[in-house]
Amino acid sequence: MDDLSNHSGMAEATLTWKLVDDTAADLGAQEFARQKWRQRGRGVPPAWRIKIIAALMAKGVPAALGDFERLPENPGRIAA
Repeated sequence: MDDLSNHSGMAEATLTWKLVDDTAADLGAQEFARQKWRQRGRGVPPAWRIKIIAALMAKGVPAALGDFERLPENPGRIAA
């Protein structure tokens, strides 16, 4: 599969900005960097995408690298 998916056939991606933000924070990504990911057109850098997907998969959360492309651009602040 092209997007390293472990949830083939699922209709909807489970990846949200809140899940990305929480996981990245747990992995040590700085808050300022995480805010920039949401604000710029390129989104989450590739190295962080891999780390985040690996962490989610280790927890049994179905996610794929291609799910990052479905996140909304410029979502603003993440609600707690």
